[in-house]
Formats: sequence, structure tokens, C-alpha cells
Amino acid sequence: MKIAEDAEGGLKPDEVDVRSDAAQILTVHAAKGAEWDFVAVPGLAERNFPNTGRKSDSWIKNAGSIPVSMRGDFSQLPSINFANLSTNKNLKDALERFNDEWKARKLIEEMRLAYVAFTRAKHGLFLSTSHFRNGENAVAPSSLYMICAQHLPDIAGATVLTDTPIPDGKNPLIENPITANWPDVDSRYEVKAAQVRQQAQLLQSVTALSQSEIDGDALNAFEDQSILSDLQAIVSELKNRSDITNVLLPSRLSVSTLLYLKLDPNELALRLRRPMPNHIDKYARRGTQFHLWLEQYFKSEPLQSMNEIFYGADEGSLAEPDAPIQELQKAWQASDWGNRKPVGVEVGFETVIAGVVVRGRIDAVYEISPGKFEVVDWKTGKVKSGEDLSVAALQLAIYRLAFAKLNNLELSNISAAFHYVAQNETIRPADLMNEAELIEIISAIPQLS
Repeated sequence: MKIAEDAEGGLKPDEVDVRSDAAQILTVHAAKGAEWDFVAVPGLAERNFPNTGRKSDSWIKNAGSIPVSMRGDFSQLPSINFANLSTNKNLKDALERFNDEWKARKLIEEMRLAYVAFTRAKHGLFLSTSHFRNGENAVAPSSLYMICAQHLPDIAGATVLTDTPIPDGKNPLIENPITANWPDVDSRYEVKAAQVRQQAQLLQSVTALSQSEIDGDALNAFEDQSILSDLQAIVSELKNRSDITNVLLPSRLSVSTLLYLKLDPNELALRLRRPMPNHIDKYARRGTQFHLWLEQYFKSEPLQSMNEIFYGADEGSLAEPDAPIQELQKAWQASDWGNRKPVGVEVGFETVIAGVVVRGRIDAVYEISPGKFEVVDWKTGKVKSGEDLSVAALQLAIYRLAFAKLNNLELSNISAAFHYVAQNETIRPADLMNEAELIEIISAIPQLS
């Protein structure tokens, strides 16, 4: 109650520090009161910005919204007085009028947001939309985009970078996904990296040498002077490094990063100390494609709402070779899971463990009996067992704890499982870690060497 009294008007948002050394990505709300030299506002597509949304937030249509008469700003909002409605026709007309007025008010709010976004720019403003988003069909530019386009000739220095008509076909990224290898193995940098790897054995014999002690024959062994400089820097680091280097834990980590705590703590310390992009092979891409397909499959029919469950409404690590995507789809549909309806799909979460914000996304959540749930992670690779399964189970332990915290549930009411799609095998690891055990594991990382 004390917090409610002190923050009756809402919690004050954190202030954003404008940085000149980075491109900052943030919401329009968070950008209020700040200015940047250049601002980009993407996604000016129909239903996206202005955001009309599929669900209304008016109290007439949304049970989670507060009735207008109970709001402090009621005098500024559309209203409806049911006491004056004596016939069904009067009621119908009044509801239609109210809904139209509510939509108009929402549009004004979105336009105010657009004003905030556009006026954050000091010198340059970039506006864009795209013909396709996540769905199959093309989407038109939003009314906001069209207003800006119509007034472009009135703005000095304004330029249309590209303008193409809305295509008639389906989304090409769904019908024919574009794939590519990166980095280009034929690129100059990759060639140089290969040369460095070929010379890596020299490091074992020269780690005790200073740069001045590398003889002329060694110098001639390298075609590019920059390669030699790289090797000399590595030699110097190997000579001067201490036996143990403390690696501080970042304040935010993904679940996949934490898996290395149990798999290879020293490798995790190296990754945190010197982040490098991961190579994504065809098996990892296939797993990603399967998860995207499954998310679209679930969205094709309405899911049971979380509110219906909790409030009683009436209504991997390393990729392994796996089956082709079409076979994975058929295998999943033929499994027991293919006939069950989840209560949540791609459930995102952020939870605090040992003072660290852990973020992730649960593939699916099922209600197995009233008040009891199971979190499921789809696997498209080889079935794990033994120590490999024990390491992977850390992922399920975090998912289970996060879902329990997210919905204020007892941990004992939540089970967790891996389902290996190609093999149609579901594994429920025993003795998943509880919160105390997860805290102990995560707290260990600052002492990693």
C-alpha cells in the first residue's frame, strides 16, 4: 500500500543516457526527453505502427481493463451509460459508437507516440516499412507512413531511398528461405585466419621468447606482416598472463550461456572474457527452422489462455546431425505431443538467480492436470544420455524455476521434459536442480580461471 501511495501515478521510468559511441535500440516511451543526431523508426506497417492490435484494451471487450468510470482520467475518455439504454437497438448503437470512439482515441495516442519518436532526431530521421513481416501475405504501409510520404515534398532535403509496389505473392522468406555461409571462406580475412591456424604450432616453441628473439627464418615464414603482429601479440599475452584470471559475471545472461557452467566452466570464462561469434551449421539452422515452424503451427489455432488457467475463466549446446525438416515436422505431428494443446508457446522470461538476470524462452508449456504443468523443450538432434543429459538438464531446471516464479507456483507442481523429435522420445531427467542448487552453480563463476 505504501508503494501504491507513493507511486500512484505510476513508476518513474529509468532515464536513457544518450551515447555517441553506439547505436541504441529502445522503445519510443524510453526515448522521451532525449535526442540523437540520427533516429530510425522502422516497422511503419499496417497494424504495427500505429498499433491497432487484434485485441481491444477497452473495458467493454477486455476483462482485464478497468472500467472508465473508475479511472482518474475518465473525463478524457469515451464513456457509455447503460442506464439510458432501454432497447437492444439502443444498446447495439451505443456499443458501436463507444468502440469507434475508443479506436479513434487509441489512434491519437499512437500518433502522439509517433510525434515523440520523430522529434528525437536532431539532424536526420529515417522511416521505413516492409512488404512482409512474419506472415505469408504482404502488408500495406500504415496510415502514419502514408501521411509522411504525402508530405515528403514539403520537407527540404527529404529523399525517398526506395519505393516498390506491394507484391501479390506470398512471403518469399517463408516459401524460399534465404541461407548463406558467413564468414565467406574465400574472403581475405578467412584466408589470413587459416594461415594463422597453420602456424599455431609455432606458439608452443616460442612462448618463452620475446618479440626480439624471433629469428629471421620465422619472419620469412609469414606472407603477411599483420599475421606476424597477431602472433607476436599472442606470444606476449601467453608470457605475461597470470595462472588465474578472475572473470566477472555479467548482470544478464542467457540460458544457453549458463549451460557452459556445467559443460565447461573455463570455456565459459573465455567466452565471457573475449566474446566471439558462434558458427551456425546446417543442423543448428534446421533446428531453428523447426522451432519457427512449430510456433506458426500453434498460432494457426487459438491456444488456451494463461488467464483461463490461473483465474478460472469460463471459456542446444552443440548441434547434432538430425532428420530433414520435413521429416521432423511429420515426426512431431505423429507423436503424443502433436495431439495436445499447450497453454503457452515460446514463453519468454527473465528471472533473477544469484543476483544475475537470466533470460530465455520456453518452447512449450502444458497443463498435465489442474494446477500442475510441464515445460517442454523440443530437441532436433541426437538423444543425450549420461553426463551429456545431466549437463542439458540444467536448461530444464532453469525453465522450471522461471515458470514457477512467473506464475507464483510451487516448484513441485512443475515437471520438465526434453522431447527428441526425430526419435519420438521424451525424457524427463530426474532430480532437477532446485533454486538453491542453481544459485550455488551460478555464484561459482567469478572464480573461474
